[in-house]
Amino acid sequence: MIIPNKVVSLEDSALSLTPLILKLGPAPIAVGQIYEELADSFESPDQFILALDLLFVLLRIDVDMTTGVVTYVDRD
Repeated sequence: MIIPNKVVSLEDSALSLTPLILKLGPAPIAVGQIYEELADSFESPDQFILALDLLFVLLRIDVDMTTGVVTYVDRD
């Protein structure tokens, strides 16, 4: 599940895993490298992709689709 609700707790949601991805910044990093470093923290690759999608929608990361590199967005 992406976000917590009545059935899914915060700990079981993809939202709770987004800080793990953010801690790998601020240097650009490949999506595959992020997954290799954090695979044990996610139940499945699908949950990892949901967490990345959530960060993208929240404008915290940008992903270059041609290179597969994640750039952390500077919010200052």
